[in-house]
Amino acid sequence: MAKIGNWGSYIRFQTSDSRILNFDGFKRKSSVRVSKHNLIGKMPRLEFLGPDLQTVTFRMELNALNGVRPRKQEEKLLKWMNEGCVAPLVIGGKKICGQAMITAMSDAYNIVLKKGQVLSMTIDVTMTEYN
Repeated sequence: MAKIGNWGSYIRFQTSDSRILNFDGFKRKSSVRVSKHNLIGKMPRLEFLGPDLQTVTFRMELNALNGVRPRKQEEKLLKWMNEGCVAPLVIGGKKICGQAMITAMSDAYNIVLKKGQVLSMTIDVTMTEYN
């Protein structure tokens, strides 16, 4: 089994012969906070206030053929988001965010079988640094 990363004990990104729970399109946005002061007859001035919270986005491909139950994983993610769960986000053994929480998610049911069973689902996750 290859461990790719984790979000605390909630999500363990991994690949093995029996289970694949991974992400793609991983993006991290960092920015700073500034205040713009307008001056009469002059160009405005910026005042540096400090760093802003980081935001991370990624897509999870959930497929029952890869040993993941898509609807079950979707329910867990929704529960953790709605409860405001916070944990470190680690990728490749390095902390991306000391503490992060899921602030948004959207999902698409890619393959739905005859009785409404979801075989494949894509979930876009947004996490924000928690401070």
